[in-house]
Amino acid sequence: MLAPSPWTTPHPSPPPAYISSPPPAFPPQEDLVPTVASLSDIYSATDIPHQSVRWSSLQERFRALYDRDISFVARTPGRVNLIGEHIDYSWFPVLPMAIPHDVLVAVAIIPSTDPASDGRIILSNVQAVKYPTRVFSTDDFTDPFFAIPTSQHIDWSAYFLAGLKGALTFSRLCATDASPLPTMRILVDGEVPTCAGLSASSALVCSSLLAVLSTITTPIIEKSFLVNSAVISERALGVNSGGMDQAASVFAVRDHALLIDFRPLVSAKPVRVLDTVPRLCFVVANSLVSVSNRTETGPDRYNIRFVETTLAAEILAREYSVGRLEIRDGFGGTLRGFYDKICERNGWTMGDRESEERAVKEVVVKIRQTFSKDKYSLDEIAKMLGISTEDMLRKYTTRFPIRAKYLNLRDRAEHVIEESFRCKCFSSLLASLTTNLRALSASESTPYFDALGELMNASQQSGSSKFECSCPEINELCRIAQKYGASGSRITGTGWGGCIISLVRADRVNDVIDGLKREYYASRHPEISQINDVVFPITPANGAVLSKVNGFQL
Repeated sequence: MLAPSPWTTPHPSPPPAYISSPPPAFPPQEDLVPTVASLSDIYSATDIPHQSVRWSSLQERFRALYDRDISFVARTPGRVNLIGEHIDYSWFPVLPMAIPHDVLVAVAIIPSTDPASDGRIILSNVQAVKYPTRVFSTDDFTDPFFAIPTSQHIDWSAYFLAGLKGALTFSRLCATDASPLPTMRILVDGEVPTCAGLSASSALVCSSLLAVLSTITTPIIEKSFLVNSAVISERALGVNSGGMDQAASVFAVRDHALLIDFRPLVSAKPVRVLDTVPRLCFVVANSLVSVSNRTETGPDRYNIRFVETTLAAEILAREYSVGRLEIRDGFGGTLRGFYDKICERNGWTMGDRESEERAVKEVVVKIRQTFSKDKYSLDEIAKMLGISTEDMLRKYTTRFPIRAKYLNLRDRAEHVIEESFRCKCFSSLLASLTTNLRALSASESTPYFDALGELMNASQQSGSSKFECSCPEINELCRIAQKYGASGSRITGTGWGGCIISLVRADRVNDVIDGLKREYYASRHPEISQINDVVFPITPANGAVLSKVNGFQL
């Protein structure tokens, strides 16, 4: 199933079939989190041998730890973003895909009639030394609005608690038959690298949310509901997540990327990426520069970027008198809101490439005219908004705190607008590529790979120079990958370290990986023994699933 080109005029989605009259019992199957019966329903054939050993080990460790069998497993994958970095919280579409690396949350529900029922939730991790066991009382969660303990260094269990909090909150608000929180035994097994920017934390929140929702409500859960609940759940940790990570983990389809839009509601359109000749491949390389958790570094990095883009949108809307912007989650307007209003005012047709390319250039001109320098003090920004500094700080820097005396509004806004256009071009080209490449020879297909690669390289350059979310190690990895045959390379994830993603023809994958091993890892990290854990090819994986372990085929 191919995504429609982004250059077609968007239309409002029709109402889901399940709210028509008379309503069927359940929403359409494609919007339900599937309950699977075998590993082949989750993983590709190449991944099954490893996953069979892993899942068998999970069951054995669970029995040894808790003296009982697993009731079910909630599983969600990590993700890698192909293009569209730091634009989701401005409501522009992005193009991620799920990776085979995932988080498993294995659960045993202990009924009140069982002698082992003690009103406790015991949360353990396969990596017990790194992630110690935590024990909670169900009595601590009678109020769904409980506070999650946070500090400078956030405990791993906070991500489970964020999912638990979200499940309790939304079950009380949306379900009339929600059960009390039972005694539970939980074992987590995560394979998503936690320091690589591949969304390990969001995967754990999604899996935990899915696990608890399935425990206290029903295993029939809508993907769209799970995504929106997970986004809000993660914000309980103090990070204003844009929604890309959660949508990619839940909606993902094997062999496809996802064009994820956030307006008017979160939606995902699969774009096939593997049905090409020569085969289009992706390689992930971990810089091994640790990406500190967004909850910990948000005030210095992630939250600042969110505040900068929001303030830029509000000031631009005021400067060009476009009217009040739609408010995102009670916080502020977005650059997409400003962009759409400018396009509407000038009659620029969204869906026509030439018209939208002109619109992007004109909006960038307006950004440069409004922000003549790259740094503004907080007092200067308040003056541009027409409010006091105290009011500005109270409105924009308390819900998601920042630590900064100066903000860069011009370069951040430019990156967002230009990156949104690159994402549209990339997804449109990718959608047409899987149709056109079938009939092309290797030499004839080169322009397609070059065009996709140029967009990724431009994205990396903008992320490094304008959004300032890269680092020297990431830039070096990109240079090396391109030297050995990658068509394009860019940072993926939150930034300031983590991973790059490279687009590579199948016949150059080994060259790129070998080049990275020699020129980056051998010199910078000769101590690494498991080199294939830090640089590896990936294929798009399936999204969130529930698995009833009884009768499950390994």
